[in-house]
Amino acid sequence: MKQTHIGFVMSALALGLSIYGLVAQFKPSTATQVVMTQKPASRDTNESYEQIINTLNAQVFNLEARLRIIEQHRVASDSDMVKPPNFEQAVLAVLEQKQAREQEEMRNKDPAYAFYENLPKDYELKLKTDPEYALQTNKDLNAKILDSSLSAHERLSAMGQLQMNMYVLNKTQMRYYNYETVDAILRIAQQSDDEAIKVQALEVITNTPLTDARVAENFVSIIEKEPNEYLRSMAADGLMLQYYQSKNKQPELNLQLAQQILSLYQQGDSKLKNLLKNNMFNEDMLTELNEQVGN
Repeated sequence: MKQTHIGFVMSALALGLSIYGLVAQFKPSTATQVVMTQKPASRDTNESYEQIINTLNAQVFNLEARLRIIEQHRVASDSDMVKPPNFEQAVLAVLEQKQAREQEEMRNKDPAYAFYENLPKDYELKLKTDPEYALQTNKDLNAKILDSSLSAHERLSAMGQLQMNMYVLNKTQMRYYNYETVDAILRIAQQSDDEAIKVQALEVITNTPLTDARVAENFVSIIEKEPNEYLRSMAADGLMLQYYQSKNKQPELNLQLAQQILSLYQQGDSKLKNLLKNNMFNEDMLTELNEQVGN
């Protein structure tokens, strides 16, 4: 558009100059006027020439002024233009967008481990060397797990990180890893309408180091009522782990769990029996459980 305006002004300027030249060319010279003494040019004719020349001069001056204004405007606009990013910046921007999409996909696929990408490089060392930092971190994670206003993804991520902290610190018990936190994730596994979330929640909690009769009861409930075979299988693994973990530390709970497992096996239908056999124990284990309860 700017080039069009400049071209127009230049064309008009050239036209004006051409007309000016033609008028000057055809204006009678002084010598001609002297020779043509018999028929001198009239004053009106001379005044007409002068008027045309003055008019053309004014138009040329006006066109030149407009050209200067347009040129100044073009220079100012060019200086205000934002330079496009170079090739390297453009490539980096595309890579960042791609990485962000991949991270989001990973968070949705396995939310319990979404926290990994945000951990500082010295995270584990800081947990081991700074007790106050470890305590505050675990306290914050506990609060997230119990906060029902947060999304299931955020709460699962907090639980995954809290469990990792236990392994990093080589602990099977920790102040802010308790029944309430485990139960909060179990409720997500039992109550969510999203099958993927239910699976991910139970996977996080199946191998919990917390041994508690209430946790075992939740596993039993899932085994008895859950239609999803994979979830029932995971709950069977969790129940069996509760049994093994209670062997040397909680004999009363261990006996109770042996009774629950045998009851499930003896009273369940063939489908439940096959599930327990495939996921929990063989004939040797069955013999051990019977001995445990005094059969």
